[in-house]
Amino acid sequence: MNSRRALILATGVAVAAMFAAGNLPAADAPDAAAAREVATGSVCLVIAENALGAPVAYASGFLLGDGRFAITDLASLARPDVKQARLQFRDGGKAVALQFGMADPSIGLAALKVDQLPGNLSGLALSAVSSAEGLGEITVIGHKWAQEPEKPDFIIGQFSHVTSSASLATEMLKVDPPKQAFSFINFASINPEQPSGSPVVDKSGKVVGVLLRIAGLSKPLVVPASVLREALMASDRQLRPLAELPKPFWPIAVLPVPGKPPAAQDFAQTLRLIKTRSLCNQCKAKGTITVRKLIESRVINGAQRNVYKDEVQTCPTCNGECVNFPDGLYAQYSRMAEAGTYLASAGGVDQKVRDTVFSGCMDLLKAVSKIGKAYRDDLVNEIKADLSKNLDGGPHGMVVFAQVRESVEGPDGQYLMLAPHGSEAKLVAKADRLAAVAEVRGTRLDEGRWIVLTGMAMGSVSIGSQRAIYVQPLAWADGPSFGSHERKPGWSGTGAPPPPKQPGSPNFFGL
Repeated sequence: MNSRRALILATGVAVAAMFAAGNLPAADAPDAAAAREVATGSVCLVIAENALGAPVAYASGFLLGDGRFAITDLASLARPDVKQARLQFRDGGKAVALQFGMADPSIGLAALKVDQLPGNLSGLALSAVSSAEGLGEITVIGHKWAQEPEKPDFIIGQFSHVTSSASLATEMLKVDPPKQAFSFINFASINPEQPSGSPVVDKSGKVVGVLLRIAGLSKPLVVPASVLREALMASDRQLRPLAELPKPFWPIAVLPVPGKPPAAQDFAQTLRLIKTRSLCNQCKAKGTITVRKLIESRVINGAQRNVYKDEVQTCPTCNGECVNFPDGLYAQYSRMAEAGTYLASAGGVDQKVRDTVFSGCMDLLKAVSKIGKAYRDDLVNEIKADLSKNLDGGPHGMVVFAQVRESVEGPDGQYLMLAPHGSEAKLVAKADRLAAVAEVRGTRLDEGRWIVLTGMAMGSVSIGSQRAIYVQPLAWADGPSFGSHERKPGWSGTGAPPPPKQPGSPNFFGL
């Protein structure tokens, strides 16, 4: 037997022992509050990361048994490009998981192998209770909308009834039921805001279930501890890389970025706000104003008479561009990018919503690519100020003019370097992701091409010998050229200038 096979066998035996010990008694606690406090130390924020270490999705999780494995949401980790999971605990401790020992699509949960458990952290025990009846008060412990790993949230409530996996699939979701038959537990009245993978504990601090947010349902469900234990015992207990995780059976509402999930109407309202606030109020988006000028003063029958003439002039506020860039507008651009990226990449979002988001973004980007110089310069200055900030802190919505630079081979495929106009920052995005969010899907970006791009800055990463801000793209359109050759006055886009705006015709934003 070679050393690798022996290691797998030894690990499998250890995992089996841990799984079997899932109902070990927890330390006695004087009351439920104390038990919750102890349990919270084992709860973690789970960040699914790509090969460059940029975040892809967020979930909650908890250490199990002796702490060598963590239970969390399968859907968050089974997303494309996920290579590792980073666990962050309340006390500041961190750990990394590169492998899993169990992943059950039917229950939507996975057991991650925890490498180098920090400090003196230990795991939670699974309750031996096989029914929700008589449990009394229970507590959901997790990270509300994946925010603030040092401050897990408590939601206290009670279980009410159960929902069979078969009825959920056939009656509510209109799909064939999973092969494994079991029942979810429902809450009586609470609607926790913690993400999937959050443990539900009883008064003694034992785990009685795990939260699962199934898209399309008004409230999350709970996978009972007894069902989780069966899945753990039935696993083959061989460690495999996260890239081999199976897809979950249920349509899970995955958190691609931290924060309260936006609704489709939130995106639509922000998009319209950008357009309406951009229109010049002085000229009412006409580009010109009418000025009454005194041309002659006469004295007739002893009375002075003034003669006026109306004169059409270029609007001094927008310089004839019909639009201007008021204070605070870039914050709306950022919110639009964040909401759009969320809706386009979150699990469980209807495809019609995704298509509407993409279409709305493309319309805006095309308008911005043809907008007048004054508006464009103000936007560039806001972008420059935004990129000068430290973007390592997490996802951040952005709209940027950028030129495509060199192609770089990354650990999981080809990446493109992008140079934002007016900034020394460097951006990097996966080449196939950029091709997927073009107007003509699959369009490749050649070196030197100017684009206007919207998406999420996910933090700083290292690729090759360079350091750059990793971008999760939402949409892009051909942008204005910022080369050495000046365009005709009033036109900053590529190709032929647009015809003069006719009275009554739609403005740049189609309003």
